[in-house]
Amino acid sequence: MARPTHDIVATLGEYTAGDGTKKKRYHTCGKAFTNDSGQISLKLDALPCSPEWSGWLSLYPVREDAPAPRQDPRPAGGGGETTITNRYTNLARGMPVAPAAAAPDDDDDEIPF
Repeated sequence: MARPTHDIVATLGEYTAGDGTKKKRYHTCGKAFTNDSGQISLKLDALPCSPEWSGWLSLYPVREDAPAPRQDPRPAGGGGETTITNRYTNLARGMPVAPAAAAPDDDDDEIPF
């Protein structure tokens, strides 16, 4: 069975921290999985389109002390407006997608169509 062994990371330029030191800006683009026979598969969730991206992706071993990925703050049964973008983002993250809201029943009007 394959297990995540590496984070796939892109470097997107530099920034100046509050203390004046220059630091690199990183973006995690996905995970690399290694199966029992040593084969490596890549799962990309995003690719940078920034002009600061050099085109290189780096693999870093998954850290055991890494914080858990952010979860959608909305409850699974809805609880917030669901837009098309949110639905696709949640699908890409493997998160449950709330059903689309039903159209309001407006049979009380006099418009014949």
